[in-house]
Amino acid sequence: AAVIEVMDGNTSIGKWFVATVLDPQSWTHNRSTYSIGMRAKRYYENFSLTLLKATHENYTGTNEPRNFASRVQLRNASTKENRELLIYMNHPLRYQGLTFYQYQMTAGEMVQRQGLEPSSTFQVVKNPTWVTPYLACIMVGAGLTIQFLIHLVGFVRRRSQMKPSL
Repeated sequence: AAVIEVMDGNTSIGKWFVATVLDPQSWTHNRSTYSIGMRAKRYYENFSLTLLKATHENYTGTNEPRNFASRVQLRNASTKENRELLIYMNHPLRYQGLTFYQYQMTAGEMVQRQGLEPSSTFQVVKNPTWVTPYLACIMVGAGLTIQFLIHLVGFVRRRSQMKPSL
């Protein structure tokens, strides 16, 4: 958030409070209309996602979401890729180092009754260390295997040194 003071030479036209959660604010000066706002930094990619269908299902008799699903079309001109994908709860799209999670949904019967267009919001995450949990699991598994083998070898040695009883 920030407070912006707009000046015309040495004269203050006004101060405006801007934040990413606020809509842009407008004012008129010398018969011209201006607008000021703040938005998050944009990152442009060489591919596009187009929403084809948004599905929002609730558990029967409740408003609790059961499933959010978005059928999207992925287009990448540089690789000539053009395919349809399904992004839904707990099943994100991973593409070019980015992960697209299904975050919010405006779809279903209520949206249709209100005459609104279905929409879908994705949480986009860039996580270069996504492989770390998998490596940690491999290390734990290897450690447990080594520990088991050490105890197994010791058990077999002790067992082979025992005299058979009648």
